[in-house]
Parts: sequence; C-alpha cells; structure tokens
Amino acid sequence: MSSPAPDDVGRALSALADADADIDDRPESRPPAEVVADARDAFQSLSSAARFLSDGGELTLRRAVGEAARRGHHDCARSGRALIADLDRLRVALADATDESNRASRTAER
Repeated sequence: MSSPAPDDVGRALSALADADADIDDRPESRPPAEVVADARDAFQSLSSAARFLSDGGELTLRRAVGEAARRGHHDCARSGRALIADLDRLRVALADATDESNRASRTAER
C-alpha cells in the first residue's frame, strides 16, 4: 500500500479541522440526517464501512454531525457521534493489533 502524498494529507487534515464549519456553500451538501443514515447503513458490514470511508464518508459525516448539532437536530447529531466513536474505537483496535503483530514479527526474527 502506498503512502498518500503530503499535500493530500495536509488537505485532509485541514478539512477535518474545518469539520464544524458551515457547509451550505458545498455543492455536494446533503441533509445531516441523510448522511448519518448512510453512515449507519455503511457500518453494518466491514466492506461497506471501508468503502464509505475510502469515499470520504468520515469527513462528510463529521461535517453533518456539526451541522446537525448547530441546527438543533440533537438525535441526529447524537447518532452520528456514536458512529464516529465506533470508528475511533476501531482505529485504536486496529492500531493495537498492528503493534502487537509488529512486536510478534520482531520477536520471531530474533
């Protein structure tokens, strides 16, 4: 797997930092409830979750959660935050598993 270009990483980080910015000026803007529902559906299977994430779904979801919260759509925002928390837990678990695998590989090489 190749590493992303530094410029791409910078743009992605900048966009994530701007997750709470008003998104009305974005042509692809969709209602927050629709984005959260799509994310919930996508996370029903690992392959659809991976596809959702690789298609930029996390950033869209984070923006939708921010917009829903600003507009007072608290149930939608809460549901979206729960999905983001699941994603964060998955990242930690995958990182831990990778670290453990790397440690095991180094031990086996000795």
